[in-house]
Amino acid sequence: YCRSRAAMQHLGADSDTLALYQPLKAQDLVVSKEVTEENRHGQGSDRLTWFWRINNAEDSQKNQWMNEFYRVNWLKAKAQYDYWSEELKLVQHEMFWTVSWFRTQEATWRSRADKSIKDGHKAYTEKQASMWAKFSAEGLKNFQGKLIGTS
Repeated sequence: YCRSRAAMQHLGADSDTLALYQPLKAQDLVVSKEVTEENRHGQGSDRLTWFWRINNAEDSQKNQWMNEFYRVNWLKAKAQYDYWSEELKLVQHEMFWTVSWFRTQEATWRSRADKSIKDGHKAYTEKQASMWAKFSAEGLKNFQGKLIGTS
């Protein structure tokens, strides 16, 4: 490839052609981890090397392999987008559920405080209710604008 590109330069290829066929660097020849480790964590950060993204209109219509390559990469990107969209919704629901749990615990301890007869028991249950109320308030403050299903 490098010799062919040098020959194109020597023969006076125009700048558009040379821009299309860029110099090949060692980092361009690294085997994509997406191929060798398809289920590894963080594969969305991989980028296709420039020569996989060359899109000659007439070549791409003739070349079924490149069409399949682009289709598969698009599907992988779409699947990853869908996965992270679902993950975001789950985390937002979990934030809501956490605050709801704190509120439920506060209500439970307030109910116990109301039923307490001894001063020591009442003080302990009030302290527990106060703790859960603080957790709830802190959760609401930290999750503000991110909760789903708030009431």
